[in-house]
Amino acid sequence: MILFNNRYISTYRIIFLTADTLFLLGAVVVGYYFRFGWRGYPDLLYHLLHRGLFFASVFQISLYYFELYELQVIGNKSKFARRFVQSVAAMLTVLMIAYYIFPILFLGRGVLLFTVACATAAVFFWRIGYRSLVKGKQLKERIIILGTGELAKEIARQIRYKRDSGFEVIGHIDEQKGG
Repeated sequence: MILFNNRYISTYRIIFLTADTLFLLGAVVVGYYFRFGWRGYPDLLYHLLHRGLFFASVFQISLYYFELYELQVIGNKSKFARRFVQSVAAMLTVLMIAYYIFPILFLGRGVLLFTVACATAAVFFWRIGYRSLVKGKQLKERIIILGTGELAKEIARQIRYKRDSGFEVIGHIDEQKGG
């Protein structure tokens, strides 16, 4: 867990967001590759910095708005599929409006189609892979909760509900009998 702005953020969430960003930027590179081939694009790094980051930001805000960073939504297949399609549609709408107002941000003729296709596939399959990763117990830190009262039970319930917290409750210790 990392402390950010007086709030702890799980390592899982940081990995999740970082991988999302890398997949989206990678989709921009693939889009430019499909459009321009091996000869490359002369200003790819420059375009990746502002156009690619803009594309990734809009996509990620759309995913956040449709709660696709919440494991409870990702775990429900029908809700996930519906919200994912809505998120992509919203992202495309926002991008089209932004590209109309600020044409300098446009990825390029032919690049957007390949980029959106690659980004959508990468993010969709990454979400499925992430769900499997979080369900596994390999990366979880096993903890024992001190106490058996209502607060201890509520803490255990919250940890079990928030499966991407990075913790697995393996038991409780009664503080009255410990002494």
